[in-house]
Amino acid sequence: MTSDADQNPLRRLGVDRANARAANDPWANLCVLTTIDRGLPQARVLVLRDIEGRLALFMNATSPKQHQISNATHVNVLTYLASCGVQYRITASTTPIPQSIVHTSWRDRPRIPKVMDWLYHHHAPQSTVVPSRDTLKTMYETVHTTLAADPDAPASAIGYFIDAHEVERLQLAGDDIHTRERFSIVDGGWRRDVLVP
Repeated sequence: MTSDADQNPLRRLGVDRANARAANDPWANLCVLTTIDRGLPQARVLVLRDIEGRLALFMNATSPKQHQISNATHVNVLTYLASCGVQYRITASTTPIPQSIVHTSWRDRPRIPKVMDWLYHHHAPQSTVVPSRDTLKTMYETVHTTLAADPDAPASAIGYFIDAHEVERLQLAGDDIHTRERFSIVDGGWRRDVLVP
């Protein structure tokens, strides 16, 4: 076990993500969020955002994952950056992002996700069963044609900051032994432990 105040895994994640973006890694801006629902793990891919120097996830309040997050003390976030050969597993609590920040960031989203947020809000919550894809496309077109060109976010557009308590970083090493480290918050700083990979 070692202590090193300069070993901040979130700063390292930021550097690794920047390198992955430079390498056109398709996972540079993505993560896998894992929650629990009725005792079963639920995993899905989401965009991992950097908002005001913090990791963040945006979603719609109608989504089952929002209910799972709001009823959990912790979530798990995994990101794998193949271009860097590095994986991060983050155990974290969540803090709601102020609506003013959510709505400002929401305006930068592409048109299709904006339309879908309004579809969830007014017509069918996320994960609702519909009779067919054609039904979904008809619902989408209805919202698309009535929604302003530059709409405001619906009240159901929400977000959470990811407040990491523990971070595991695995650096793949090809023909050598991989490097696996665990960083834990202790007394307001990060403690680093080297783990057997």
